[in-house]
Amino acid sequence: MGILAKSTAFVAKVAHLILNLRINSFEANTIRKELNGDFQEKSSVPGINIALVGIGNVATTLVKGLEFYKNSTEGLWHPKLGGFTLNDLTLSVAYDIDSAKVGKKMHELLKNYKTSFDSLTIQPGILEDASPAHVAENGQVKTTSFDEFVSSLKKTKPDFLVNLISSGMERSSEKYAKAALDAGCSFFNATSANTVTEQTRKAFESKGLMILGDDLMSQFGGTAFHRGMIDFITSRGIRLQKAYQLDVGGNQDTKNTMAEETREKKRQIKTHSIAIESPVPFMSTAGTTEYAEQLGDSRVSYYWMEARGFLNSTIEMDLSLRTNDSTNGCNVIIDSIRAAKKSLSKKDLSKAEIISAYAFKNPPRKIHIRECIKAFEDEFVN
Repeated sequence: MGILAKSTAFVAKVAHLILNLRINSFEANTIRKELNGDFQEKSSVPGINIALVGIGNVATTLVKGLEFYKNSTEGLWHPKLGGFTLNDLTLSVAYDIDSAKVGKKMHELLKNYKTSFDSLTIQPGILEDASPAHVAENGQVKTTSFDEFVSSLKKTKPDFLVNLISSGMERSSEKYAKAALDAGCSFFNATSANTVTEQTRKAFESKGLMILGDDLMSQFGGTAFHRGMIDFITSRGIRLQKAYQLDVGGNQDTKNTMAEETREKKRQIKTHSIAIESPVPFMSTAGTTEYAEQLGDSRVSYYWMEARGFLNSTIEMDLSLRTNDSTNGCNVIIDSIRAAKKSLSKKDLSKAEIISAYAFKNPPRKIHIRECIKAFEDEFVN
């Protein structure tokens, strides 16, 4: 009996210890949830399925982010937006035209970074332009027909087709937009191609869909920073006279931008994007000027501004900003998709205007950067 009593006491102590551990673990998890904005919880409405086109640096960074933010919110601009966390986003299919990528599993492109999307096979995309230089240099293109691409989208049923292909592929971007429309999914255009027109907007809206674009504006990239500086200068009553922004980058997209037609188009988009921040016209030039391979995925932006103050005194600003291209765009992409999903679920397609102004350099309606962020957050941030 003595042995039995001791055994019973021992079991009771172990049970008590386990109970305390569970309570402590529960409390720790509760605290962690509170600190991180309940990132573990999914929303009560259906999740968001996305399809990616162009599996380059931005796409692979985005895929890594979807995995990383299952257990963290560090670095997220808006951990919860439109009622959605990143746990509500799922990658349903990925496309590319590079034969070195098509047919491979996602994990082969992520370089020792494990995700829940590792087994996803890269599918062939469509090509309506000349073969991109980086593909032609390293191998061959591997494409599919437009009808087969649309069929693939219909099978996987993404909510959004996210276009991340290289700059300068105008006709291909337009074709991807049409494919999204035919397949019944909304379209997000990160490229400088002019896909968001009055005609395409009405076509998407007639099917209860959104088209968002054009030309992604990074969270804290050259254009956003430039616009922010001009906004601050003018808010302090200083009159801006002249300004330029010169960008140098080392990734493949920058290299593709060096084609004169593409470079000029990007220059016009950036110049017009920053001009809205000043109440009076000023002499301005902004755009990518050079490719430097040694920068890798980094981008260096050089700014110079000349303004006038009291008694027409001269104020000059001369500085540089170095950022990472791939990571710099991801917060804006995931914010826009979650906001669009909320709007679509409420059948409020008019919010596409606010989302595009928030996320792109060349939206249908340009709004001051401070105003579009406020309008976006007032509408969508929980």
